[in-house]
Amino acid sequence: MAKDVSVILQSLLARVKKRGYSDDEILRVAAQGDTLLDKFADVMAEAARKPRDVFPVTVNYDLSLEEAIKAGEYQAVHTEITAANFPSTRIGQADVEIVLIRFDRRMASEDVVRELDREGLRAAELPEFLAFGAAYPDVQRKFSVAGLGSVWRDRKGYRNVPCLYEASEGRYLDLHWWDDGWYTYTRFAATHK
Repeated sequence: MAKDVSVILQSLLARVKKRGYSDDEILRVAAQGDTLLDKFADVMAEAARKPRDVFPVTVNYDLSLEEAIKAGEYQAVHTEITAANFPSTRIGQADVEIVLIRFDRRMASEDVVRELDREGLRAAELPEFLAFGAAYPDVQRKFSVAGLGSVWRDRKGYRNVPCLYEASEGRYLDLHWWDDGWYTYTRFAATHK
């Protein structure tokens, strides 16, 4: 345990130095004692309190949307989830971690995106979201998952994002209104920036 703590402290100091601070500046701030340690403890406790699950996936950005959807074997797919409405902006293949984030309160989409950004994450885009759904089909049987990284505006001007959930007929790939807000049972698919 002591070795782990030492590694964490060394890593923290290296990151502070990387931001341009000298040893003298670090020591001056560290001399503040309990106030600084309390702030650091609060940040650590907040990060530990947020429920999250991590799922490694391989994403093929060159896969057509139709192929990516087919790989998920969904019982129903919203008809507006098309390549024209959700064009892919990335190419190639990548191994990513999909992090599922849950909040303990009702959240607006903008607030979710801001929180993800603060944690060094970005909302999963549709190819990543679909790769996750195909690799881990049972997750959406437990709770709804939203992918806020790909947004489509419909004819009425409403913004829509993909979501995964289960209904009586099976697993669904659907759309949800961006502006509706989200309840605590929803997980948000994100990945590291």
